[in-house]
Parts: sequence; structure tokens; C-alpha cells
Amino acid sequence: MNPLTSFKLNRGNRTINLTFILLLSLPLTSKAQPEIAEIASVQNCHYLNKVEGSSGYGKNYNWQSLAKYSALSRAEKLGASHVVWDQLYTVGGFNGVAIAKAYDCNSSSANKGNVAIAE
Repeated sequence: MNPLTSFKLNRGNRTINLTFILLLSLPLTSKAQPEIAEIASVQNCHYLNKVEGSSGYGKNYNWQSLAKYSALSRAEKLGASHVVWDQLYTVGGFNGVAIAKAYDCNSSSANKGNVAIAE
């Protein structure tokens, strides 16, 4: 008997089956997405790096949202708590790039006031 074809979900308890499937689709680690901030509100935060996000290729009428989401995901991986949008520009008619500066405002070095903001 093939183990791949012999697995059947119990039709009698669909709630448990759906819960099991949903739990498998959740990420194992979940971080909070960085907040969008103005430069004045991150003055005492630790600058991490510039992050760039792209909308990808294809006809994306909503390319700005895709590019921003990509940049926010990269900032999240850096451990950023806040981002400040720097630039949003098109690449062709339906694609583009979002550039932001990523900051950590939650670390112990963030609130010491001696961190220079890179412009």
C-alpha cells in the first residue's frame, strides 16, 4: 500500500481537519511588521540599514503596495521596529521599487540619544 495515497482525512470531523490544515500553514515564528514612521519620531532610534523592495515583474497596477510590502519584509528580517519611507519610483509603467530606512527603536542602545541618523 502506498503511504501517500492511503492517507485520508476523517470526513466525520471537518472542524478538526480544517484546524489541522490551518495550523500547518502558519509560520513558525511571527514577528510584528515594522511601523511606518516620520524621521522626527526615530531621532533616538538605532539606524539599521537601507532596505529596498521591488514589486517584481508583470503588469502590477498596485505595484506600490507590493514594493512596500517587500521592503517591510526585509526590514522585519533585520529586526527593525520602524521604517521611514525614503523613495518610491517606477520601473516601467506597472512596476517599481520602494526604498526605506530601517530603525530599531526597541533595543537598549536605541534610546541613549547618541546614535546619528544616516541621511
